[in-house]
Amino acid sequence: MKRTLFPTFALVILTLLPMQLQANEENKQIRATVQKWIAIMKETQTKQREWREKKQILQDSKAALISEREQMKDEILAAHKRINSSDESSKEKIEAKDNYDTGRKALLHGLNDLDAKVSAVIPLLPEELINSNSSLAKQITDHQNFVKRKDKEKISRNGRLQAMITILIEAEKFNQVITPFDNRLITHGEDELAVDGIYFGLAMGYAANEAGTIALQLTPSPEGWTETKISDPELAGQIRELINAGNGSGETELITLPIEIAK
Repeated sequence: MKRTLFPTFALVILTLLPMQLQANEENKQIRATVQKWIAIMKETQTKQREWREKKQILQDSKAALISEREQMKDEILAAHKRINSSDESSKEKIEAKDNYDTGRKALLHGLNDLDAKVSAVIPLLPEELINSNSSLAKQITDHQNFVKRKDKEKISRNGRLQAMITILIEAEKFNQVITPFDNRLITHGEDELAVDGIYFGLAMGYAANEAGTIALQLTPSPEGWTETKISDPELAGQIRELINAGNGSGETELITLPIEIAK
């Protein structure tokens, strides 16, 4: 059976309604479900808009640095030619070296400013994404090591910039898709419990055990993704149905989400 995940986290597969709706109570329930879904869609769109605004700032900074890097390359090459040219005067050689040093310092300053912005994105990338992408994991480790170093002028500029660009690209890709995961271990009482889950980009996520008796709401924050236990057993069951639909293991059915997205 073909399953389709609707854009903007519309992971709800409607079942065929009966040919005739005979009771007013059924109409009320349908309207309530639609209203809940509309509210969730509006909140999700707000989260997406906020991310796009933040992403634009990062992209503008990245584009400016890339452009500045290319400009510095040209200036550095020109400086080397001037320095190595035998027919240039000593004064011209000194000026060329000064320009070279100025360009290197400007690029280093720009990278230092971008460090904090990229570091703020890393907690928004869940462990499941990082663990499944070895290239991303390496670039995150490299970036964090670069940030800690005091002698940043000795680090390759291209290496630092490549790590930042990779992190931003992977964050954007993650924010555009629905990502299921399974077998995360959580503490439940004195025991460890395995849960499956699903991320709606950078907006929100849910997790539940296989029986649908324990469920969590996942919320992104500057410190990482936080977990809030869902106490309502009926909602826990609905979240399990949502996860089943997201990973393709569930039956076609109407799924409602009467849960407010964290602000």
